[in-house]
Amino acid sequence: MQKLPLCFFIVLFIPATSCLSQQLNVDSLVTELSKAKEDTNKVILYRMLAGTFRLTDPGKAIDYGKAGIVLGKKLGFDKGVAGCYLNVSACYGSAGKLDTSLSFIDTAIHYSHKVGEPNRLALAYLNRADIYRQLQYFTQSLKDCDTSLKYAEQVNSDDRRARVYQTIGSVYYHQDMYVQSSEYYNKAIALYRKFGNLQMSAIVLNNLGNIYKHTGSYQQAIENFTTAINIADSLKDLNNLAMYHGNLSDVYLSSGNYTTAEKYAGFAMQYAQQQNNEKQIAIAWEHFGKAYMKQKRIPEAIQAITKGFEIFQKLGDNDRINTAAEMLAEAYSLSGNYSKAYEFQKISRQVNDTLVKQRYDEDIAAMQTRFKVDEKDKEIQLLAKDKQLQDEKIKQQRFMLTASGAIAILALLGIGLLVSRYRLRNRMKELELRTRIAADLHDEVGSSLSSIHMLSQIAAKQTGSDATHKDVLERMSTNAKETMDKMGDIVWMIKPGESEAGSLKQRMERFIYEMCSSKNIEASVDLDELEKWKLTMEQRKNIYLIFKEAVNNAVKYSGTEKIEVKAGTHNKELTLLVKDQGKGFDPDATAGGNGLDNMKNRAQELNGRLKITSETGKGASIELAVPL
Repeated sequence: MQKLPLCFFIVLFIPATSCLSQQLNVDSLVTELSKAKEDTNKVILYRMLAGTFRLTDPGKAIDYGKAGIVLGKKLGFDKGVAGCYLNVSACYGSAGKLDTSLSFIDTAIHYSHKVGEPNRLALAYLNRADIYRQLQYFTQSLKDCDTSLKYAEQVNSDDRRARVYQTIGSVYYHQDMYVQSSEYYNKAIALYRKFGNLQMSAIVLNNLGNIYKHTGSYQQAIENFTTAINIADSLKDLNNLAMYHGNLSDVYLSSGNYTTAEKYAGFAMQYAQQQNNEKQIAIAWEHFGKAYMKQKRIPEAIQAITKGFEIFQKLGDNDRINTAAEMLAEAYSLSGNYSKAYEFQKISRQVNDTLVKQRYDEDIAAMQTRFKVDEKDKEIQLLAKDKQLQDEKIKQQRFMLTASGAIAILALLGIGLLVSRYRLRNRMKELELRTRIAADLHDEVGSSLSSIHMLSQIAAKQTGSDATHKDVLERMSTNAKETMDKMGDIVWMIKPGESEAGSLKQRMERFIYEMCSSKNIEASVDLDELEKWKLTMEQRKNIYLIFKEAVNNAVKYSGTEKIEVKAGTHNKELTLLVKDQGKGFDPDATAGGNGLDNMKNRAQELNGRLKITSETGKGASIELAVPL
């Protein structure tokens, strides 16, 4: 099911509520910037201008933000650098360049930790949670929401709490969990109204309107969208006005009021063109096309949808390209132009193929988000049923092979036997994989779930102080997060259709940067060599777990200020080096500790070698060599 995007991206600077006052503010900032010396005040001006131009001119906003980053780094002004990175990330997010936005927000989080302000950290993690939400990485989004909420509690910020609740509501919305989504949206809007944030109240009303639309409550949807439009109009929030009018057009279309739907599509187009927002312009053309199709105005529908289709192709929006291509195929078919209908039907099929993997990833993420203890038994039962279906399918195939073999010559019978043996080997591999998944779930997740269960019983029975209850709940939260991390690793290790080498490199890079940033440790990472090789599931699993153990040990125990990680190839062997500059240790004296035995065992599984070099006071290095 396709859904209209939910408008929600947090920034450090919110535009003024009237065009005149905003222009005066911009002129004042530009004037001050031209007079400013090369000091921290100029960095702050760059940050403010980046926030001011975020919606009206993202390109200019990015230039201001990057200039602030350069000057802030030169001055060693970490607080200003963090703010500029946040605003540049928000600008790329507004422009739909989410991968670039994610890169900048990761760096913003690094600098925010250096500054150490809980309020800024709450905002940074919340921004990244929303990017993950838009990228459909729901588990990561919820984890960042949890982190942001903890920092929000430290500063007792209702604004940050409201935005966290809104993001969680959006995560549930995109998984069709409308009851949970409404619950968190209502929590958010109550807080926004409490401290008078009209702009965010309108956005949440729009999101609730989408829920009512999808559940068929059209009158309630219209009321929510109309209220959101009235608020946005009073604030001159032109960018969101385009989306709100488009959503209202869609509701009237769904309820059969095609003339009114066309009217509001026109308003959406007007506001989108004022902002020069290409995606909203294309969506408005799509609304026009739908209204024309319902009214049997086929030539006008083809013209409108084609304009939107061309913009979506330019933006690379595969979901929208697929929808527009299907609509054009239907329109050309109704017009009698079957060759064009076939052409667009073919485009739709091609684009749909590229979306299969993405939809699979969304299903996996949805399973992780909905994970509960009692549901896990059901999932294992489903695996057992799936195995029974596979067994039945194999029996049917064997019966057909036997019947064919009865009338075939001996040569064909021999070929049939070879095919049967091949399929049996594949079945054994499937059974082995399922056994390994069950073992991993039991070993990695079972103990954490048992701990959570026991802690919940302790919390229910304790009659101690709030501090005691809080300690138990924090331990439960820590165990739950560890369980989510372990589930993420297991799903990643067995996920089909993944580009193993690229996925391994990205996952390793993200892990070390997150670990090092939490301890202000410099990370030097060069893993490009991994992308040159196609690794098996066992290889990437063991390499990743050895890497995690080595980095964990270096971060927790070495006291180093820098960790170097490098991958290379030598004599048909893939090598991985993890080196720190910490206090070192005596490998013989610590045998069996810090997971060293686990790393050695995994190296043996890879038929590889693990070399541990360390001397007290001179750091440590762990080098893995894996035959290719």
